[in-house]
Amino acid sequence: MSIDSQYTFFGGFFNGLFTGNNTKLNADQPFSESFSGITLTIHRPNAEVPVDLGALIATNANTGLVANKLISAGASLTSGLRVQGVPWLSVPYFLQNLGAHKIMDMLVRVDFDFHIETPWYCSDIDGNISVYLFLFLDAKGHLKGKVDGQWFTFDGGGPFCRGPAQDALMSAVPGVSQQVKPILDQALATAASGKFKQLYFLPGNGTKTPGVSFQNASNDLALGLIPG
Repeated sequence: MSIDSQYTFFGGFFNGLFTGNNTKLNADQPFSESFSGITLTIHRPNAEVPVDLGALIATNANTGLVANKLISAGASLTSGLRVQGVPWLSVPYFLQNLGAHKIMDMLVRVDFDFHIETPWYCSDIDGNISVYLFLFLDAKGHLKGKVDGQWFTFDGGGPFCRGPAQDALMSAVPGVSQQVKPILDQALATAASGKFKQLYFLPGNGTKTPGVSFQNASNDLALGLIPG
């Protein structure tokens, strides 16, 4: 069914808590989207193929794979995997390569928290690792995805352990990113054989159920795909 979805964000665009209000339309509507104030409105046609990236990426099995990769940095995973849409302008390494994407292109952030126990003379370390993915339709309309970059931040480690911890993380994060690529390919497999003319992002799980829902855009993200 064709749906008019209105998303009202309380923590910023595709960030934090939001409400989704789905209204069933009497007639099929072409895709369109508009943003006014803190509300994003998307007209979603009957033919839309929704893909809940959060549910496909943040599985127990995939979380375990990432946790194993962190061990090489002496770190332990302290959260589940979160999946979020982030405009290119807001990606932390944006200034390092301004022309890599269009300003309002949306990247997919897969992020998680970690903890490192340090010797008694240093404070323990808590941090976050983010892997950024770029999803697109190729010239034939097939859904593709690649790892675009990674970023990490942490607190603690003083007075003597920050440097060694940073070196260990610098070595481990590329391995974590390599692990995320097959996870992404697996997540996109459900739509890999299709041919599409439009790709767009939906906060949360992308439900089309009429009515109001409350979700967290920092934890889940869906794709909308229109066959072509």
